[in-house]
Amino acid sequence: MTNIATIGILGGMGPEATNQLCALISANTTVAKDQDHIPVITYNNSLIPSRERYAQGNGESPVPEMIRTARVLEAAGATFLLMPCNLAHLFWREVQEAISIPLVNMIEETVKYIDEHHPQSRRIGILASTPTIENGIYQQALRAHGRQLVAPDAYDQTEFVMRAIYGAKGIKGGYKDAPRAMLTGAAKRLVAEGAELIIAGCTEVSLVLSSDNSPFTVVDPLEILARVAVARAKLITEGEPREVSPVREWRGA
Repeated sequence: MTNIATIGILGGMGPEATNQLCALISANTTVAKDQDHIPVITYNNSLIPSRERYAQGNGESPVPEMIRTARVLEAAGATFLLMPCNLAHLFWREVQEAISIPLVNMIEETVKYIDEHHPQSRRIGILASTPTIENGIYQQALRAHGRQLVAPDAYDQTEFVMRAIYGAKGIKGGYKDAPRAMLTGAAKRLVAEGAELIIAGCTEVSLVLSSDNSPFTVVDPLEILARVAVARAKLITEGEPREVSPVREWRGA
């Protein structure tokens, strides 16, 4: 009997990034008809409490609602789960231990991608929320692979990165052009400090910044996650392999 892999997406962190991941999964799958696509179950749960506020000691823990969402996806038939939020990986272990299907670790997959595609790069820049940087989510993974993270200084982090993501006219509010310009400026300063590439370390950053619209190399964890999911589903599914598209270029390559 054919085993059809079904991708589950633990979403809502934020909703637009979740939708972008769905689009990237479709875009990275070679198909000729509807039935060639990989089944995807998305729970775009915008009720999950703020990871940023909780990590800074100012809000309700998102973990119980993340676990409940993961269990709903598991019960609905997901074969494995994706979580399109970098900061949410601070709680990756708690969620993984609460379910019996794999939860793909986007941080680890991003570092693997850098190993494979940018083996000579040693100083890695990042644009991410302050709690993502303060909790060492990428630092630890990169350090284990002999790489150093280059983060914005305190002023750029507050006035450019956090405002671009969470500000009154930030990406969370649906704005794109002004946040893109702010993030580009912060990234250019990281490159001037020796960063050889830039990780879009918040899925909101992934919505506005890529190698296509930047004068520097951007590694996009959201697209890496989509690619990994397609490859994993292909390995699980028997009979009708769903291949990664040979014509689509990596935005983060």
